[in-house]
Amino acid sequence: MNRNWIVTRTNPEFLEYLSKEASVSLVLAQVMVNRGFKDAASIRDFLDPSLSNLHDPFLLPDMKKAVDRLRSAIDRNETVFVHGDYDADGITATALLVSSLRNLGVNTCYHIPNRIVEGYGLSNKGVQKAKNCGAGLIITADCGISSEKEVMNAVSLGMDVIVTDHHEPPEKLPDATAVIDPHRADSQYPFRQLAGVGVAFKLIQALYQELRGKDDEFRIEDLLDLVALGTVADSVSLVDENRIFATFGLKAINQDQCRIGIKAIKEAAGIKGEIRPGSLPYSLIPRINAAGRLDDASEVVELFLTHEKDVARALASVLETQNKKRQNIEGDVFQSALSMINPDAVGSAIILSSGDWHPGVIGIVASRLVEMFYRPVFLFSVTDSVAKGSARSIPPLHLYQAIAGCSELLLGFGGHRQAAGLRLSTENMPSFMARMEATVEKALRPEDMIPVLEIDATVKFSDINYALIKELSLLEPHGDSNRAPLFGSKDISVLNHKIVGNNHLKMQLKQKSVHVDTIGFSMGNEVNRIMNASSIDIAYHPGINEWQGMKNLQLHLKAIRPNS
Repeated sequence: MNRNWIVTRTNPEFLEYLSKEASVSLVLAQVMVNRGFKDAASIRDFLDPSLSNLHDPFLLPDMKKAVDRLRSAIDRNETVFVHGDYDADGITATALLVSSLRNLGVNTCYHIPNRIVEGYGLSNKGVQKAKNCGAGLIITADCGISSEKEVMNAVSLGMDVIVTDHHEPPEKLPDATAVIDPHRADSQYPFRQLAGVGVAFKLIQALYQELRGKDDEFRIEDLLDLVALGTVADSVSLVDENRIFATFGLKAINQDQCRIGIKAIKEAAGIKGEIRPGSLPYSLIPRINAAGRLDDASEVVELFLTHEKDVARALASVLETQNKKRQNIEGDVFQSALSMINPDAVGSAIILSSGDWHPGVIGIVASRLVEMFYRPVFLFSVTDSVAKGSARSIPPLHLYQAIAGCSELLLGFGGHRQAAGLRLSTENMPSFMARMEATVEKALRPEDMIPVLEIDATVKFSDINYALIKELSLLEPHGDSNRAPLFGSKDISVLNHKIVGNNHLKMQLKQKSVHVDTIGFSMGNEVNRIMNASSIDIAYHPGINEWQGMKNLQLHLKAIRPNS
């Protein structure tokens, strides 16, 4: 795929000043400026995350109402019902709320909707289950903001509802006792990008502050393993509070100071050693998501709630089996979708549907197609004249707003800027396709559909050393809004190259008198582009390669082009 290479540059005098004030290298100073940091204090806070920098939970809208209602439930010995969602964010949010309330002695039940039968959001089946449990209060986890009718149903049955969600709110909020969502138009909360589990955490943080006092025995560290998993899984911005959650939660997971259910998943998956943040979407998170994609995610909540090692191991083994099954189904759907696309005639958006696709994997497949074609992708699984869809976008298009413009054609929808879910009658599919294609074409310019390679700084080989790599590690964990630094070097000579493994390109490169080893995963075909070039430009992440007890500097290539 062709890309536009963009190198960020900053006034050299300002970089010199910032480097000295923050006591960081010029290279790291440039990276921090690119991330939006312009003063030494904010850089120090970012590089050294602290739990003391978490925001006051009562700044979230309706938090005081929610805590007062929960305290009343506790005082009256009411049963509380948690209604979650079937993805990793909703599962971890549910487990966090249930375990925290049970630790307070609250009789707490929960429900995770079946993706295929109930779909996304607060369901009437869940509401009825809450009534049957004798609950007086329902708390939603990672859902509910668009569930006006279901909230009304719960209220009509004599139950109050507290909504905790982080999805984009509709114009009219549900008529609940409290609606906690940082994206509310009236929200004064200083950080809007919390995941669903982050909002659930803030509710428990506020409740514990009210019940025990800010300086008492409440240990938020004990909850951060779940918060880290749900936050990373939902691909929200890993800055501000999310960075704190991910940093301390991952530390707990890597030091085995986490719940036994997470240890059991690691054991079943054969994961040993330290888990890096970037590997979570390929290690723990797919296994957490697998149950909800194919069947019932309640067993994952039980895995996070159990204190019995044997139970945890048995449940983790089930997840491992389900994840392998999910991989096979996903591969089949991906190949099927790919066969429907003419790569030489891709429009402004890719909109596909099939009655043979499993609805639990179309979101993953949509993400893979976005990465391949750099277009907004809408995939629909059709059953009984209803199309259930998952959509993924590219950064220039606000997906939720685009879908909202077609709301009269839909049975329901919800989501974010980059990801959304939606349902519609198959008879409305032609109208939706035409409307969405027109919407996307109007919203995006031709240049918006060419991916951008954002290079943080031009770096000389002579400046790449172990000290720099150690300093750059302070930026971890990486994720949305805090991607791994990408550097570029120009006028590079290729000393030798070979294809290793599964089409990986291994080269030794030279800039002036400095030689560096490089590896480009799945980049073997790039050799054809540079065969006749006298020199090349490269974009890469610097790293350390460890092999048979030896360490050496190695550049992880992300792009190559002939030097112009």
